[in-house]
Amino acid sequence: MLKHERPNEFDAVLGNQGVVTQGSMILGGVEGLKQRLNSHSLQVKIAALEEAVNYGTAGLQVLLAYLDDRDLQIQNRVYELLESRSEPFVIEHLANNGIRRYTRHKNRFDLFEQMGKRGTTADVDIMMESLECDPHSSPYKLIDYTLGLVNRSTGKERIEYYLFNGTQVQRNYAALYFKRLGEMGILTEAVRMGCIDRVQAFSK
Repeated sequence: MLKHERPNEFDAVLGNQGVVTQGSMILGGVEGLKQRLNSHSLQVKIAALEEAVNYGTAGLQVLLAYLDDRDLQIQNRVYELLESRSEPFVIEHLANNGIRRYTRHKNRFDLFEQMGKRGTTADVDIMMESLECDPHSSPYKLIDYTLGLVNRSTGKERIEYYLFNGTQVQRNYAALYFKRLGEMGILTEAVRMGCIDRVQAFSK
């Protein structure tokens, strides 16, 4: 080896490249990922996140930590990387926080509009849960609009379920849905049971 090619004890080395001398820096592995995730470059950060799936549990934990990143492109890429994973701790975490993917998605209007037009039970659940999920995303006008698109019987039955069993805000939005349909009978029953008040049910 020529003299200028020989590393000295303070040169940075890649992980798994032999014995690391004292004072050297590991650029590979999870620590290397974390260093790159501090970059100001979005491309560098996304590349590091994509590589994290190769580092087992430690790498997946890194991904989970970026589900709440302020950059929506980062959030969406992390969800894409995690949603096909079978590890129980990943599945549980996504189940507890996955609704935020919809409320913060960059194309959330299109996503919710599609859900309203499909109008399945699962779609209604996502729309109703989003009302409670993230107050910073302000989805209320969007949900009011997309719930109004539901016309399948299964979706309508699910909205009725929320009218009688949901949280207060969910009951209010379910009441708006039935008010627009002119279904006063179901609203009268909801008032009688104390689920909504008369103003909510019958005001113009």
